[in-house]
Amino acid sequence: MKRRSFLKTACLASNCLLPACKSTMVHVESKRVGKQIFIEKTLFNHRSNVTVAYNKYAIGVVKIDNDHFAASLLACTHNGCALTPTELGFICPCHGARFDALWQVKKGPAEQNLTRFITSTNSQSVIIHLTD
Repeated sequence: MKRRSFLKTACLASNCLLPACKSTMVHVESKRVGKQIFIEKTLFNHRSNVTVAYNKYAIGVVKIDNDHFAASLLACTHNGCALTPTELGFICPCHGARFDALWQVKKGPAEQNLTRFITSTNSQSVIIHLTD
């Protein structure tokens, strides 16, 4: 196995980010209740985005303003590979597809934008409404 392939595989397998990715996203703990994931709002006091675990992927959550958030599954719509956050968005390590920070396709082979989730808030939490 070539060094570059090994590093990409090791990074994804251990759910960490290579320093070269320059990611601003931080993985945080969440609580799942039925078809909802709850994230403490206070986690967004000093950052505008986070990731949370969801099955074998992560969900990226972005703060739009105090009570509005957007969430997307961080899985490439081309072949389902886990995406790597970068300064400008996300890249698929499998085939090179690129998505911007708002989860829109910027470079193929992916043709569809990332899967989005409906979000809501209460006084303490951001709530992601799952579809499964």
